[in-house]
Amino acid sequence: MSTVAIVMSTYNGHEYIIEQIESILAQDYTDFNLFVRDDGSSDNTLEILQKLATRDSRIKLVFDKVGQTNSNKGFGESFSIAIGQAMAQGDFSYFAFCDQDDYWEPTKLSHAVAAMENSDMKRPTLYASNYYICDSNLQVQGTFADSTPLKNVTFENLFFEGVFPGFTIVINKVLARKAFSHLDMGDIYYHDKWVTLIAMGLNGKLMYDVTPLAKYRRHEGAASSTNLGPVKKLKWRIDKVLNGDFCPRTKAMLVTFKELFYKQVSYDIRDFLDTFTKRGRLARLFYRKRLRRSFGGEILLRIIILLGKL
Repeated sequence: MSTVAIVMSTYNGHEYIIEQIESILAQDYTDFNLFVRDDGSSDNTLEILQKLATRDSRIKLVFDKVGQTNSNKGFGESFSIAIGQAMAQGDFSYFAFCDQDDYWEPTKLSHAVAAMENSDMKRPTLYASNYYICDSNLQVQGTFADSTPLKNVTFENLFFEGVFPGFTIVINKVLARKAFSHLDMGDIYYHDKWVTLIAMGLNGKLMYDVTPLAKYRRHEGAASSTNLGPVKKLKWRIDKVLNGDFCPRTKAMLVTFKELFYKQVSYDIRDFLDTFTKRGRLARLFYRKRLRRSFGGEILLRIIILLGKL
């Protein structure tokens, strides 16, 4: 068996954390460690994690300082601390991302490992799967995508819209090292988007499994727009783009990607990176390729560029 490191950051997740972790411990692929960093929860999430860790030695709690509870760093930095600990503590072949409030089907890891073991281990590889969309009680309401969502996706698209939610993703060691070994990941909030960008930009392999292997729980506490209707989702996106952290984080990710991988990507990608990191607003506004897959998304993004947000 090839060892898997599962990485999770928690924050005030007491309501669903037991169900999530029990679904992980019930995997039919058992050669894994679960690295969990609690991000300074004010509820009893940490106490629950400590009790679960005494039951199963595969659960590894991540502490910034021995004997002290962790301070709140925010999701992006908390996750990167956790994956950094996982990479430091073992020579894992694969790394799986995990949220605190979903549910894994028993064959989630075995499907991923079986698919990735047949790939070139020297090539950055990302696996993602379909998933069930559920209500807060995990009653199934639909699925994410029964055919590959990678159709017509370009490298440029990935900077401005996500494709795979983090909890569906498993990456190999080569991709993990490229993604997380060279920088302070506090500035890379969108770790799922980050690894997908690297895999695509560096001519890696991206795989999609149409089998639903997790249950995504829709509830008011989820840090996502997935549980919103079309009108509310549009309003959420506009507010997040204009008043939130999407634009500064996207710009930071563009700069970081260019610093790390500029010499490893195609001339076409270099032109895109140059356009959005050092050329003027008009060059960005009239960039020759589509930046979003949907027409509405493309128009909105061009307006954002016109306003000088990107």
